[in-house]
Amino acid sequence: MAVYRGMDIGTAKPTPSQRARVRFHLLDCVGPEESYSLARFLDEARAAVAAIYRRGRLPIVCGGTGLYVSALLRGYSLVPQDPVAAHSIRAELLRRLEAEGLEALVEELLARDPEAATAVDLRNPRRVLRALEISLLAGRPIVEARTMASTPPFRSVCAVVVCPRPMLSRRIDERVEAMLAAGWLDEVRRLLQEYGSARSFRDAIGYSRLAAYLRGEMRWEDAVAAIKRETRRYAKRQLTWWRRDTRAWWMAWETPLDFRTIAVHLIRTARTLRGGRD
Repeated sequence: MAVYRGMDIGTAKPTPSQRARVRFHLLDCVGPEESYSLARFLDEARAAVAAIYRRGRLPIVCGGTGLYVSALLRGYSLVPQDPVAAHSIRAELLRRLEAEGLEALVEELLARDPEAATAVDLRNPRRVLRALEISLLAGRPIVEARTMASTPPFRSVCAVVVCPRPMLSRRIDERVEAMLAAGWLDEVRRLLQEYGSARSFRDAIGYSRLAAYLRGEMRWEDAVAAIKRETRRYAKRQLTWWRRDTRAWWMAWETPLDFRTIAVHLIRTARTLRGGRD
């Protein structure tokens, strides 16, 4: 969601002072009224990685959505799509969503592609529709449809930073409160005025709840509690995704997380695993 302009506080984008210290990529790529796909991400992320290498630097890929990171590191390519077929399938799925409800589509996704279902928020119609659309277009599970490249374009070290569950929950609650104190509600109000019901921020964690509060559909306490709960669920899905990746190196961290310390540790680990070579 950090690719969307104007969605700054609720996506925890780096602050201007942080951007002045470290160069970040793939932020503010599109407006909230536009769509952003995995295919576009792969094109832009690979270009960014290549540019970083040319400058003699080491890229750090930090996320976020496990599917996107895995697709980049493993060298996935998307199956070419027929736009006519894609439009037809999307229209039929939208019709079924209206007629049968989300639960029917969730059941089909679980039956057709259970692995993809573990990475998708099954309460989010947009995510469920997109996963089903890709699976139906490819005629096989999403992971199979995307593993067309046999060799990743670069070597990588994959680390998952984890902390005890109580600490994680507490940090999530504290971050939500900090984002609200920083003006997140005003950000959502501004987006609603400018973009109305644009799907990008309507479906993003937290934005839809604050929008519902502004429309008088939720109490403030309920909206905040829902944001914290949905963020914890997202963190759980992230861990579920990476547990299946046998390449991932799990890094336990019980002290307050410091990005610079983690980055230095990862770089040293990468050099060690490569036999000391840079």
